[in-house]
Amino acid sequence: MGFGENLRKAFDAFSNLRVVDKESVKALVKELQRALISADVDIETVLSLSKQLEAAALSETIPMGMNRKEHLIALTYDALVDLLGGKENKIPEKPASILLVGLFGSGKSTSCAKLAHYYMKRGLRVGIIAADTFRPAAIDQLEQLTKKLPGVLFYSNRNQKEASMVVKEGVPFLQKQGAHTIIVDSAGRSALDPELVDEVKRIHAQLKPEHVWLVLGGDVGQQAKKQAKAFHESVGVNGVILTRMDGSAKGGGALSACRATNSPVYFIGMGEKIQDLEAFDAQRYLSRVMGYGDLKGLLEKVEELKSESGMDENENPLIDNFTLQTFYNQLAAARKLGPLSKVAEMLGMGMQIPKDQLDVGEEKLDKYKAMMDSMTKHEKNEPETISSSRIIRVAKGSGTSETDVRELLKHYRQLKKMMGQFKHVDEDALKNPKGMQKLMKKFQKPKKIKLR
Repeated sequence: MGFGENLRKAFDAFSNLRVVDKESVKALVKELQRALISADVDIETVLSLSKQLEAAALSETIPMGMNRKEHLIALTYDALVDLLGGKENKIPEKPASILLVGLFGSGKSTSCAKLAHYYMKRGLRVGIIAADTFRPAAIDQLEQLTKKLPGVLFYSNRNQKEASMVVKEGVPFLQKQGAHTIIVDSAGRSALDPELVDEVKRIHAQLKPEHVWLVLGGDVGQQAKKQAKAFHESVGVNGVILTRMDGSAKGGGALSACRATNSPVYFIGMGEKIQDLEAFDAQRYLSRVMGYGDLKGLLEKVEELKSESGMDENENPLIDNFTLQTFYNQLAAARKLGPLSKVAEMLGMGMQIPKDQLDVGEEKLDKYKAMMDSMTKHEKNEPETISSSRIIRVAKGSGTSETDVRELLKHYRQLKKMMGQFKHVDEDALKNPKGMQKLMKKFQKPKKIKLR
């Protein structure tokens, strides 16, 4: 069971209690302790949070309009948000230079490309310097990633083994080509040894970066605290990017460790694609991992999707009448929203839909497109009219099986059901916190708790 599921279990267990007394408070705290310890949050932090909640639960004045149970749940939720990083950190809008540091396997090179994509979408001319001269094929990996980002500049020197010299050459090269933001990928090691510390220090002295961001894997657990402190003492880390946060049961440990070192978390990596980098917001993250959804994040993705795909600004794949024709017309754009599982997660429906119905990969979507190419316009506009005989014809025409066609129709119905919940959404209401809170309830399973 993952971090979010354990937290959800703790909240759901408490919501069923009829009386809030000293014993029931202890029961809630015990469930929370289990959830946090399983996520690798250090014991000291867990005990501190436990004492804070126990003291506040029965002594604080209850706000008007709330009962003691709702008040305790709100206190617990707020404490967890604070534990995971507090409110959203203000991400630098126009950074002149960013140095990424971290150990092997943390995802620095991929994060370089994701950052370049993030700032490129915001109108900046971005340049990347491949300063990892230690790991074989590191330059090739970063160069291939950069090629997927038209307009992003790239500099490397395969003959230069001194990383700081690569940076010395690369900065003026990129500046001459008009780079507003320069992102430097540094080398890693399996541990923070003296050699790595010296190399990073030399790069830092040469670049004099405005920002030094540590890249941490979400599954490193309590090691995150040690790494953050060590890199901070070496080069002054002032930001963190957490990777592998799309399926990690240890994410809570990494987040709380970063909080303990006062290193703000700016971004989290939620997948392997270049666009799978999200600005970190503790409240939205907690809401999503616990299965309560992130509608605001989903609609932000829709807006970005529109600008990238050239869709009509009045067209919305989450709200408009969703037919197979709609699916076909918007397939390329809709895929940029991410896997169906991610859309369901952001809707707060990830725990309600069988996993096999959500696992739709790129190859399968290509097959779906082939099947829809074999359908008539009427069939795509009126999928309910597709009979068994028509299924046989579509399968033959697309070189697929009848089972494949039935699977397409099954996934379409599930997707339509999800999208249909947006049919009467007033998008203006999303700008109002109360409207957003009211809308969130519409997509959740019936439950008795209130989160503020």
